[in-house]
Amino acid sequence: MKRKSIAIVAGGALDAFLLERIREAQYIIGVDRGAYWLITHGVVPDVAIGDFDSVTKKEFSHIKKNVTKIIRELPHPKYVTDLELAIEYAKTLDPKEVGIFGAIGSRFDHTFAGITLLLNLSSYNIYGYIVDNFNKIQIVRRVLKLKPSKVFKYVSLFSLNGKTTVTLTGFRYNVSKRIFLPGSTLGVSNEIAAKQATITIHEGLALVMQSKD
Repeated sequence: MKRKSIAIVAGGALDAFLLERIREAQYIIGVDRGAYWLITHGVVPDVAIGDFDSVTKKEFSHIKKNVTKIIRELPHPKYVTDLELAIEYAKTLDPKEVGIFGAIGSRFDHTFAGITLLLNLSSYNIYGYIVDNFNKIQIVRRVLKLKPSKVFKYVSLFSLNGKTTVTLTGFRYNVSKRIFLPGSTLGVSNEIAAKQATITIHEGLALVMQSKD
């Protein structure tokens, strides 16, 4: 059986231009207010997950009318975010990739928590990424090939686990088996300078952010 691509839509910053990418997924999970946002933009998620404390009673009623499967019976007390519960649910579907939308917002704690959840997916060999209007964020364990993007001009790389040995080719600033360490801005604001650029991780784990101003 072919492994699924899954879109998880949370309640952070969302824009209608993301809908095309969300619709490409084979399975869509709406998280709390993200489920309501999807419905109001003409997309009915396959499942809605959360405690739904970010929607009104009327909005939750609208979700119930449209979504066949709702998971609201959550652990009490709840020690994890709704987004993590959605990721745990997604993992039961044996996905090939998980795109997370609406994970970035005004609260940086939730944004940072969302980024750390990419580690959760990576540890299960699931390709995961976060996308919003200005960024695409992913974790690289081995090799990532990138083409120039009209949307995301800049590429930044950060070490995640103490010492990351990296080779960059096809970039404005290339390196060969260079050691990246936490607490350094060495990998910030690079740019793709060829038809294809490659990030090779020889040792360690890297967080790669593609961004636009």
